[in-house]
Amino acid sequence: MLISPPCSSNMGASRGNIHGTSYMMIPRSLRLITLLAVVGCCGGSQPLVAADEVKTLTFEGASLPQRPEPLIVGIGVHFGIGGEHGYAADKAALLISAGHFASYRDDLGWSVFYAPPSGPGRQPAKLFSFIEMTKARPTLILGHPNPSVPDGNPPLTDTGRAAFANFTAKAVAGTRDLNPIYEIWNEWNMNAVRGRPWLDGPGDPSDPRAAANYAPLARASVKAIRKIAPDATVLVGAVGIDNDWKWTQSIVDMGVLDGASGLSVHMYNHCDRVVTNRTAREAIDRLSQLQDILKSKRGGQQFPVYVTEVGWPTAQKPCAITQKVVADNLAQFILWSAATPWLMGVWAYELKDQVDNPTDLESNFGLYDHNYQPKMAACAVIEASKLAKEAAVGAKLQRPFADVFILQIKTQSGIRLVAWTSRDAVQAAATVVGAKAAVKSAPLCGDGNAAQDSNVRIGATPVIIDIEGVPSADVRIAVAP
Repeated sequence: MLISPPCSSNMGASRGNIHGTSYMMIPRSLRLITLLAVVGCCGGSQPLVAADEVKTLTFEGASLPQRPEPLIVGIGVHFGIGGEHGYAADKAALLISAGHFASYRDDLGWSVFYAPPSGPGRQPAKLFSFIEMTKARPTLILGHPNPSVPDGNPPLTDTGRAAFANFTAKAVAGTRDLNPIYEIWNEWNMNAVRGRPWLDGPGDPSDPRAAANYAPLARASVKAIRKIAPDATVLVGAVGIDNDWKWTQSIVDMGVLDGASGLSVHMYNHCDRVVTNRTAREAIDRLSQLQDILKSKRGGQQFPVYVTEVGWPTAQKPCAITQKVVADNLAQFILWSAATPWLMGVWAYELKDQVDNPTDLESNFGLYDHNYQPKMAACAVIEASKLAKEAAVGAKLQRPFADVFILQIKTQSGIRLVAWTSRDAVQAAATVVGAKAAVKSAPLCGDGNAAQDSNVRIGATPVIIDIEGVPSADVRIAVAP
């Protein structure tokens, strides 16, 4: 799915300062966070830092914004395309069921698809056999070149685009009973053709990967699908790494959103030259920038975005990232998404490692290893997904400082917070004082025993803080280290 860039690539080099004030611009004297939740009447309680060094947040339990639709949390698998990816259908289906994933994403390739009007024989056989084993909703990538069709390798002409649109119509007619999500191609800006230097920006029309070549293909495909299934969820884009969203802006300007259900993008930063940017926070800031661009082009209206691939590999080289950091990043990203109403779905890439090779970057994105044993990210994604389901009935995210996130989730009584920092180099301390409220806290994927202490440490692993029996809480926050 992802064509991983080398560590020496210029990922992030042209993004500019999209994060606001740099963390390193904060005076060191202010870099110890103290999180002070004041519940009820505090009387003579004293702040842990001077008043001019803190911000105060108020958490009300009664009313929290509700998402228009629950966040889709899905997972990537590999049954639809050729090659050996190490997947067994029965084992994958069991893991998807156990993880309560709402969707799985796979390829429905142009050159191999076949669906007879009735009876068995649908191709690719591995994919359709897997589909029968799980109740999760399929997200089907309609793409891949077709050398057997005139101008189909890739479809760059009117003839090729018409043939591809005809394929999308047949694919939808043959699969609509599955209630799938359809996605037009996969990372066209990176792999419409391969073996060329990195594409930066919209590209010249002479380059098959250019925005000018994808936009008419997407428009024709959406139109063909709507004739067959007017209410289908159809995503355009499937945008690979796109510095400053220049390629994406170009396809939007060319009308790809017309008739589409959403724009899909892929979020990767695991080989960013700035190591501190290999985080969920960087991806969050970049996605927020994208939505600002979409709003500016749509008269201030938000447009649905689907992150159909997001992940960090655990390969030992290049661009080594620990299992804990991967787990923290994925959990943070899902939790933020749960409180972001225009973010409709998140698909972790991918379910399992493809091969048993610790130095092969592309093969180590799995939540589970090559032998189906869970890595730390498996629990993190599953538990974050459970919190995301809770958040569907009401949630609000507050970000008092660039590296500090506090998600409030609606509960029957009291206040439930999930707090984290962008990375372990930034630590926080929370103290709940005043009143007689019981305070319990536990890290995501902890040992199951909640600490009952008004002092709570906060780092990159999200921590769940329950303040019981109170309708509201004020939180005073100092600047993060």
